[in-house]
Amino acid sequence: MQNEIERKFYVREMPNMSGIAPLHYERHILKNEGNIEERISKINEKYFYERKELLSSLERTREKKEISAEEFDTLKKVAPDALVRDRYDISENPKISIQVYRGKYEGLMRAEVEFTSVEEAENFVPLPWMGVEMTTLPISRDATLLELSDEEFASYL
Repeated sequence: MQNEIERKFYVREMPNMSGIAPLHYERHILKNEGNIEERISKINEKYFYERKELLSSLERTREKKEISAEEFDTLKKVAPDALVRDRYDISENPKISIQVYRGKYEGLMRAEVEFTSVEEAENFVPLPWMGVEMTTLPISRDATLLELSDEEFASYL
């Protein structure tokens, strides 16, 4: 289990991502109750189960393990609604990625910045291409994004 400290921002203007190959995600949320989230993801040709527990608006714990394609196919029957997105990892220090959503959530582009401490997260100055912070909004997490009505989703774009 590891701790994850993140802030999330709208993407105001796409930075230069030439030469960065995306990771293709298909994600299904199995559970989103209280501070606990369980999900499965197909990332390119690998499959994962994750369990996250929200500790604060910036920090959560994360367990992640690889599963088989068969386990993924069985579990996704419990949660048929899928999020489809591409992730572009654009820097390592700090770790910054851009999520570009497809399908039902087309138009959402989110920058995620991971930190090694809460202090580092609090002192981070957003880059010029980043828009308004969305860390505490329902649109910032895949589990809560799935719970939004079409009208609610549109209001956050």
